[in-house]
Order: sequence, then C-alpha cells, then structure tokens
Amino acid sequence: MKTLFLASLLLLSGCASLQTQVEIKAPANAVRAVLYDFRDYPKWNPFITKVDGDVAEGNRIDVTVMPPGGTELESGADVTSVTPNHLAWEGSGRPKEVIGPFSMNIPGVLKASYDFTIEEVGPGRTIFRNNVDISGASAGSYDLKPLEAGMDAMNEALKKRAEDLVGTHAR
Repeated sequence: MKTLFLASLLLLSGCASLQTQVEIKAPANAVRAVLYDFRDYPKWNPFITKVDGDVAEGNRIDVTVMPPGGTELESGADVTSVTPNHLAWEGSGRPKEVIGPFSMNIPGVLKASYDFTIEEVGPGRTIFRNNVDISGASAGSYDLKPLEAGMDAMNEALKKRAEDLVGTHAR
C-alpha cells in the first residue's frame, strides 16, 4: 500500500496547463475547414506540422510537433473527442533525434492532452481555443515557453488561413 501511495505521488508530482485563444474574423465552419484538414498542416501550421492516421474518436494517430526553438517531437496519440466544435487527443512525445523513428510511451513520465475548441461568438466571428495539459513525473521540469510560443504561432496561422479562406484577412 505504501508503494502504491508513493508511486501515485510521483505520477502526480508534475502538471502544467496552457490556455491560449485567438479571435478569428471568419465563421466557425471556415475555421473548422482549416483545422480539420490534417493533410494541409505542413503547408500552414508551424507548430503541429504533421498528423498521420484517421482522426476519429478512439483511434490512434501520429502527431509531429515543432515548438519554436525547440526539438521536434513525434508522438502516438489517442483521439478522445472529435465533434464539429471540439477536437482532443492525448499522448506522450520524445525528441526525434533521441529515439529515431520510434515513439516510446512510458506511462507516468510525460503525457500531453491537447484540446481545441471552436466557438462562434457572432456573425463571422469565432474564438479558437488551443489548450494543453501536461502531466507526469517529468512535467515539472518541462520548459513551457517553446510550447506556448508554438501554440500562439498555430493560433495566428489558423487565423490567417481561415480569414484568407473567407476574404476577411487584412492584407
């Protein structure tokens, strides 16, 4: 029992959350069209540069993340929600140069839960929320600055792409 308690403390010892958002001058369906077109991510998304697999609830996908100034991370992720206004997945990543082509998932060491929400707040106005919760034993030592910069860069790129799609982006 004592061992289980100590293991639980270790697993819960680190956690962090980042919440970002951007207002987009486009209807929710335009934002959704860009966000859910995973094949186009390499063309516009500076943070999540690749999503492989069928993004459907319960499926396993492969995600490549490139935090600005950081190291490219590849992760297997489990899709936990796909609705018209909400997309979520969770997984753990390892630096590409450390592990080569393989992604290791070591339970309790590091887990990231990504959560994307699209909320139409008025005619032609949408709020996009891009959130992540990081947990696990190594979460406390994880540098969140590159991650937050990447999320902000993704938000701005999504904004530009969706506004360009409907012709509302200031040129």
